[in-house]
Amino acid sequence: MKQLILAGMVLAIGAVDVRADCSASTKELASALVGQSVDASGSGGNWKESHCGSGTSGELWKVGAGTVVDPAVKVGTWSTSAHNVTYDYGTGGTYTWTLHKVGTTYYFCNASSEVASGTLGTLGDCS
Repeated sequence: MKQLILAGMVLAIGAVDVRADCSASTKELASALVGQSVDASGSGGNWKESHCGSGTSGELWKVGAGTVVDPAVKVGTWSTSAHNVTYDYGTGGTYTWTLHKVGTTYYFCNASSEVASGTLGTLGDCS
């Protein structure tokens, strides 16, 4: 019985909350995305996109392998305002999310719900 209690205590102490933190205290200025690629995933799929441009807006490019089979392709535009980022995919729709950051993970949130999460990396192909 003591072993079971000890194992339960170890598990409880070592537990980590892996849910997204879309609270006001974790908001990140969306300008962090400028000149960066995002590798993120959510219930809608995976995104590997480059934020080409400068300032508060620019073109959005799908990060490809740079080959004929998987080229980099312009998929839309992006713009930022404070903590919000807006993606315009043309006929694919326009989406505005609030950017949050916990550690090195960035969260794209709709109110208090996580839409996607991922990391930033070196800017991919913008042409």
